[in-house]
Amino acid sequence: MAACPDATSRPSVQVFVLAKSCKIIPVMLMGKIMSKAKYESYEYVTAVLISLGMIFFMSGSSENNKVSGVTTLTGIFLLSMYMVFDSFTANWQGSLFKSYGMSSIQMMCGVNLFSSIFTGASLSMQGGFMDSLAFATEHPKFVFDMVVLSICSAVGQLFIYHTIDVFGPVVFTIIMTVRQAVAIMLSCFIYQHSISVLGIFGVLIVFLAIFLRVYCNQKLRAKRKRAEANKPRTAV
Repeated sequence: MAACPDATSRPSVQVFVLAKSCKIIPVMLMGKIMSKAKYESYEYVTAVLISLGMIFFMSGSSENNKVSGVTTLTGIFLLSMYMVFDSFTANWQGSLFKSYGMSSIQMMCGVNLFSSIFTGASLSMQGGFMDSLAFATEHPKFVFDMVVLSICSAVGQLFIYHTIDVFGPVVFTIIMTVRQAVAIMLSCFIYQHSISVLGIFGVLIVFLAIFLRVYCNQKLRAKRKRAEANKPRTAV
């Protein structure tokens, strides 16, 4: 029988769900710290609504209620570090796009180059680098599957970096958060999992917040266009 993870070394499912659902708020806070970004009041409201809706939805899904764990200081620390570095990464990438005019391919090349070096050095220090090559040599189908997954991952990264470049890290985080809800909903429909009333209420809140954000964005753009049109032109 496979050994189960030590429950004392990880946060409980409830804390983990809470952290995953509230990723938008740390990203906005990190944006204010790093780039002095200014957000409209409706952006704060919609961020809180999306976070609350995701908490209700993920807490109301049957999958999350089957597992429990014990929250410790070590688990809280690891989860906090994940939230800090995850929010920092998206904001830093957005800053690089604006400062240097990088393309999505350049960003992907830099990130993956460092990841390859870091992973290769880690495997070498642990003595698993040659074992990994031997495993790939002995299993050609694994190499084919790895190439297919790598191509899919690369295409996905291009969309990710393009979204951060054009729309910013906050919109990207909202998309990824909603993706989690859509994935759980599809799982419930395909595998006949049940969702509680709280979960359905959470989904409604999430989509209401998204529509509210889009509506407020359009209103703000229209207001700015009217202000630009009414601005008196200086004589030449």
